[in-house]
Amino acid sequence: MGEETSNSTQNKARAKTTRPKAVYQWTVSDVQKWYCRHCGEYTKYVDLFKDHDITGRALLRITDSSLQRMGVTDNRDREAIWREIVKQRLKTDIMEIRDMERLNVH
Repeated sequence: MGEETSNSTQNKARAKTTRPKAVYQWTVSDVQKWYCRHCGEYTKYVDLFKDHDITGRALLRITDSSLQRMGVTDNRDREAIWREIVKQRLKTDIMEIRDMERLNVH
């Protein structure tokens, strides 16, 4: 019993120190999860990301025009989805900058 508690504590500690997978390594499935979490109110477009095989690398490269070509024709919806993509891009850039700073400190 004590061993189980100890392992559980170690797993929680490991989970906190483990970084999430980098966006550019996301699969189509990972992008689907991200989309549902951040753009969930625009469910009618979720399949477009799947149909176009949008991976994390592709997500970071999407532009407003790309969204329109994919079929997100409503301007307000496209703007809201685009805003979430830009936020994710910024988060990714910040993480990369922090990683570079850590490497330069050591």
